[in-house]
Amino acid sequence: MVNSWKRKARLGALILLISVIAWMLTGCGSQSGGSSSISPFKGEPMIVDSVLSLDVVDNRPNGITNTFRPDDERIYLWIYWINVEGSHNVRVEWFSPEQGAGEPPYYKSAEYFTSNGEQITWFYLEKPAGGFARGEWEVYVYLDNSFERSYLFYVE
Repeated sequence: MVNSWKRKARLGALILLISVIAWMLTGCGSQSGGSSSISPFKGEPMIVDSVLSLDVVDNRPNGITNTFRPDDERIYLWIYWINVEGSHNVRVEWFSPEQGAGEPPYYKSAEYFTSNGEQITWFYLEKPAGGFARGEWEVYVYLDNSFERSYLFYVE
């Protein structure tokens, strides 16, 4: 009987401790937030800047936006890479709002380059005959066949 009581007391104390820790971690107010940091892997290729834009002029994005019109001439994705020594392949896959899950990309293209460490690449979609489809688009970026990141943008 005493052992049963001790087990129940220990279990109750453990539950109380977990509850107090959870309360301390989540805070007692209605506001919440957090932060974190990490040192990037030395020498690992990475994107340090990237934007969608209406144009690229002198190797720089012009008309930076995430919202486009159906009659825009082109939609650009501009990417600035670091730690890209040697030869690399960047592939992008564009997905339109008209596509269902699992369907092949609306359009895909690739850029091959050799670099001493930094590189700028950009890709674009030409306006189709009827204009860009309205809705949420997505573009995926791969470096040497490894997924790097994706971007969402809208055509209104």
